[in-house]
Amino acid sequence: MPSPLEFVAATLIMAVGSAFQAAVGLGLALLVVPLLALIDAGFVPGPMLFAGIALTLATAYRDRAEIDRVMLGRLLVGLAIGTGIGAVALKFIATAYLPKLFGALILCAVLVSAAFPRLTISRRILFAGSTLSGIMGTMAGVHGPAIALVLQDREPAQVRAMLGGFFAVGYIMAVALLAVLGIFGRHELVLGVALLPGVGIGYLVAPAISKFIDTRVLRIAILIVSAVSAGALLLR
Repeated sequence: MPSPLEFVAATLIMAVGSAFQAAVGLGLALLVVPLLALIDAGFVPGPMLFAGIALTLATAYRDRAEIDRVMLGRLLVGLAIGTGIGAVALKFIATAYLPKLFGALILCAVLVSAAFPRLTISRRILFAGSTLSGIMGTMAGVHGPAIALVLQDREPAQVRAMLGGFFAVGYIMAVALLAVLGIFGRHELVLGVALLPGVGIGYLVAPAISKFIDTRVLRIAILIVSAVSAGALLLR
């Protein structure tokens, strides 16, 4: 079990990540997962995903009028398939290797995000992106980069709404599957509940900071922090 100081640090990390997520639609997992894993690998993926459910539901409800329900339905098909693949794969990986696995997956997500700032949307791309998102989200708690790639040409309000709905369903599915496979239990639930205050703080702060955020600079900052944190996990 993490120490009180580690819980405080985890709360602050969740507050910052949640504020970014609520303000621009992306950033929670990519920013907080490597940092939480450096504090205690037990915080990811299950507890972080559990805490993230409240945030993503709140943001999806806030921007619900912007959701393209037909596209979201297509995305959820790939998400379901990817979530199942990721959960089964995670069941067979030794706990000792998880930090390095998380680091490698997050570094791959950063490289993909940096290499493909624009992507032409097609049904095949939607399916591939949502499936990969489900795999990475379940295994490392990082759903965002793969699905954000296929949505980033949409209007900002719609991107926030679509990502909120997608993440909410993805997080719920991932936690449920992890529980079925015995990877999310009472201990992970306690850690997830402990992260909720940080989520609440971040969501409440987001409106005050959103108008000051340059999304291009923020995206670059998140990628840099994530890459450094992923490197630290790989060298741990």
